[in-house]
Amino acid sequence: MVQDIQELLRENTELKRKLEVSRIWMAREVQSSTHKIATRRVGKMSIGDRDDFLGQNQEEIIANRIRGYFGELLLLNAPKNTVEHLVDSEISYFSLGKSTNGDGIGVVGSYTKILDSLIESIITNQFRKFVAKQGAVILRNNDPLEKALYLVVSKKYILSTGRLYGLLKSVRRGESLLEFSGLFKRYLEKYSGLGAFLLGDDFFLRYSELIEGEVFAGKRHTGKISREETQKVRGLLVGDFTDKKGLIYQFLVQSSVI
Repeated sequence: MVQDIQELLRENTELKRKLEVSRIWMAREVQSSTHKIATRRVGKMSIGDRDDFLGQNQEEIIANRIRGYFGELLLLNAPKNTVEHLVDSEISYFSLGKSTNGDGIGVVGSYTKILDSLIESIITNQFRKFVAKQGAVILRNNDPLEKALYLVVSKKYILSTGRLYGLLKSVRRGESLLEFSGLFKRYLEKYSGLGAFLLGDDFFLRYSELIEGEVFAGKRHTGKISREETQKVRGLLVGDFTDKKGLIYQFLVQSSVI
């Protein structure tokens, strides 16, 4: 018994050591990514914005903001390039704040890349495997959502933020579902932890507000995204780097659970 306890203590000590090494490594990665992207982006700024960015030491501020909000271990488990896109979005947000007539397209574009990779890694990657076990993959219904899910499964297309919202809304409402949508519901039932996360109020209501604002749909492709809209999106996704209910933060916590 004593020997078992000692072994557990040694394993615990070793685990803590490995976690600390990982934390330090990730801290350096955030710093390195911030410097690399800041160097690239600063050259494209106006002289006034560049002077402000460098004079205010924004590179260090952004790196500390991202690390302080997410923590190194969540970032360590994030999909590839998540840190780079977070940095890019914050630099774009800084530039937007300096403009009297700016456009938040750059900020939202970086967030789109993050959400696409999170949806792929946390939801659709496993969904494809789930569907494959059900038998032949055949498109039987001429329905936009069914076509989208068929392509997600058969061609490894990305499940868009809007399509995901439509799916979750239909499942929450208990609507009659077609074949692939029904498979998605069964998938969430099988992986109940993921289902509870996606369908729960903490995630879904915030996600609903994000998608229904249309900055990830028509406005991103054909219109202009105002500073006010960009601020709202930033609040919903990263909680202004203070509120841990931000959608990207929630996604990364779920990813670490999986």
